[in-house]
Amino acid sequence: MAVSPPSSAQAEFSRDLQRTLQRLRDGRLKVHIPRQQDLHRRRPDAHFHPNPELFIQTGGATGFVCPGDEFRLGTGDVCIMPRGVPHAETPLDGRSPYGVLVCMHARDGYYLHRGKADPARRIRGYGTSHVQTARTLFRYLDDLADHNAIPRENRRAYVNALLEAFLVTALAELEKPRAAAAPPASPLVREAEHFVRTHLADPKLSVAGLARALGCSPDHLARRFHQEHGIGPSIWIARERIHLARDLLADPRLNIAEVGWACGFNEPSYFIRVFRRHAGVTPRAHRLQSTGRG
Repeated sequence: MAVSPPSSAQAEFSRDLQRTLQRLRDGRLKVHIPRQQDLHRRRPDAHFHPNPELFIQTGGATGFVCPGDEFRLGTGDVCIMPRGVPHAETPLDGRSPYGVLVCMHARDGYYLHRGKADPARRIRGYGTSHVQTARTLFRYLDDLADHNAIPRENRRAYVNALLEAFLVTALAELEKPRAAAAPPASPLVREAEHFVRTHLADPKLSVAGLARALGCSPDHLARRFHQEHGIGPSIWIARERIHLARDLLADPRLNIAEVGWACGFNEPSYFIRVFRRHAGVTPRAHRLQSTGRG
């Protein structure tokens, strides 16, 4: 069985994770965990994700504004963003140019991708790697979000232990030898897939915006997408949102509107119409069929 060598991007991701792990073990890592407040609520100029995220600041700094919480993530620092926490991010240059590495949940593993600041001082993602694994490593981040429930004298040890478990697991899966796969028909489409899956909660996600982020025209992206998937990118985006909605409907902590918001639907009525069109039933009916809960 042929084994694919690690890509240069994967090697860079591995080095950044290793550096963060070493800083943690040396007692030099600063960890920010915003409070779980106003979960899954729409706020101006902010967004939230249905799963927790890990931010590693690789250059410059990020200014974060969350409900009741505002802080600056400096170079080398880590932020664990709990699921559902609305947050706005501002890129800031420092001694080094702005850069951030984000680890995000995927249905079959996790994504690692980088962010840089564009001339308008907006954060743009690039260089995504998809790591497939059956390990549920994001449970560590969920537990970290509840660190305030731990007695104060044990809290630091609790945070350090769970963060180390997450980093060690992520590294092990990233560096695991994998069978060589046939290259995708279109690297452009593969990068588009990664971009979409990490931005599904953004209601402004569009084919035009996706093409702009990838540096091509919407028509060119649509043609390549149709060649590979047999459907256009707008239909594929809608299907991905419905896949995510099916997963989130299994969580009784979220009401129907919150599931819709987490999947990028501004209005609950629109979410219900699109879900019914793709799934054949309403979100509430799907939840009842799947979990017995309304």
